Amino acid sequence: MPSLAMLFQSHLDPTLDGDRLVTQMLTDFPDLDSALLRVEPSKKADAPLSLSYGDQVISLMAFAEPVGDDLGEIAAYSRLWPNDVPAPSDYRAHTIVTVVRAGAAQTHVEAIADAVLMSKVIASAVALTETIVAVYFGSANHVILPALFRDLAIETLPQPMLPAWVALNVAPRPDGIMTGHTRGLDMLGLMDVEIVASRESAEDTFGRIINTSIYQLENGPVIGDGHSIGETDEVEVVVRHAPSQVETDKIVLSLEFPGQEFPVFEPPVDDDAPVEEPKKRRWFKRKR
Repeated sequence: MPSLAMLFQSHLDPTLDGDRLVTQMLTDFPDLDSALLRVEPSKKADAPLSLSYGDQVISLMAFAEPVGDDLGEIAAYSRLWPNDVPAPSDYRAHTIVTVVRAGAAQTHVEAIADAVLMSKVIASAVALTETIVAVYFGSANHVILPALFRDLAIETLPQPMLPAWVALNVAPRPDGIMTGHTRGLDMLGLMDVEIVASRESAEDTFGRIINTSIYQLENGPVIGDGHSIGETDEVEVVVRHAPSQVETDKIVLSLEFPGQEFPVFEPPVDDDAPVEEPKKRRWFKRKR
């Protein structure tokens, strides 16, 4: 899937043009090759702002309207949105930022490189306009405070920005059993990680999904169905390629603990509730 993010804005800024963006990117990120980064000309007044960097094409498509999502609800569950900063409720525009390549199917190395380039574009755009009120990654379904995103990008890139690109969540099931999951690794050509039931603490569960994500970032999609990971004298974890418990029609790395019996959780039954068709159970919920 292409690298894609959205900039939620108070209004569109006509001064955010290609030349200024290129200049800011080269200032912010000295590792960029100035000979490769250029503005792509357009014959249409309403065409997206387009840049190229080698075989990567960067597009910024601006719309003078909100996207309709509840920004406050998304921010409440986003780790990179500070608790003491109210989510903007009156933004009036958004810009879709994408990085794509022509040609063959994308490798995970190329996908990560595209995410890096897209993050450089966003970080520099934040420096050029005060209209950006939130940075949104749809694959992770979370938002990031623009100033925080820029600081993280300047400090981290060109190394992967895992907390910005991927939602990392742990929470107990209603019966108290710990769960964990990621969301957004598919943008990087990798499989998301889920733990339906963990024998470990919240801290260790969180560390396990992070470490499994980092392992994939460094090595690619090499964890096979049935592989063991993180095996010690105390803990053995087996990976299954299984349907996601968070998103429909998606296969993930499901981490299991062989030999550990977990109670089967059954939601309480309301005898007075109307009868509905059975739905797939989902144990996960989002928690900061």
